[in-house]
Amino acid sequence: MVYKMGRYGKFLACSNFPECRNTKPILKEIGVTCPKCKEGNIVERRSKKRRIFYGCDRFPECDFVSWDKPIARPCPKCAATLVEKKSKKAVQVQCMECDYKEDEQKS
Repeated sequence: MVYKMGRYGKFLACSNFPECRNTKPILKEIGVTCPKCKEGNIVERRSKKRRIFYGCDRFPECDFVSWDKPIARPCPKCAATLVEKKSKKAVQVQCMECDYKEDEQKS
């Protein structure tokens, strides 16, 4: 596999191009396990409109997606996944399931 540049950016492709047409996207892992299937890792992806979202790398089997970046530590109240919500003023950490919130830092 070699790195190639296409119209949508870099990707991995087979070095024996005319005979082999195997390609794979370059995925950016964020170091968080999937809260839904508990097997895959969360990766950063881009939508058709180039907006960043986060999803499980086992996509056809697991359909977890989130617009907010998941964090590796669990919620202190309910042990669910925490996410970073970005606003114009600050980055806020909040739980996906309960009402737990904390201010992380000012932008």
